[in-house]
Amino acid sequence: MGFDVPDDALEHLDPEILKKWPQSLADMLSVVEEALMKAGEDRHCARRHAFTMVRAISKFAGGRSLYVAQGKHLERALRDRALWELHNGHNVEELAERAGITVVQVYNIIAEQRKLAHSRHQSDLFNEPANG
Repeated sequence: MGFDVPDDALEHLDPEILKKWPQSLADMLSVVEEALMKAGEDRHCARRHAFTMVRAISKFAGGRSLYVAQGKHLERALRDRALWELHNGHNVEELAERAGITVVQVYNIIAEQRKLAHSRHQSDLFNEPANG
């Protein structure tokens, strides 16, 4: 609304105040705050950052229907990147076991990640995006 939130305002967000929020925003605040605390932030910082994030999402998507994907593609992409970074040329069986996938799948992932790394490197050489 164009004004700053007082420094201590978030300390007074008790359950009674959160009940007045739209349920989706209150839930989002709780989820983001918990994720930040699991990532190592103390409760005060996690609450402040969660409020900032939820406020930004509310400004972006407020008033419209928003579909939020489950994140399976993101999780798979992060897993594939981690496999690429952990791959040393001799640990494919170990990586397959750790990821719960087959050795063939690991080889396919490594090949795909190699292509992605190559295209990133090539675009850097010519100082232009890989897509264009």
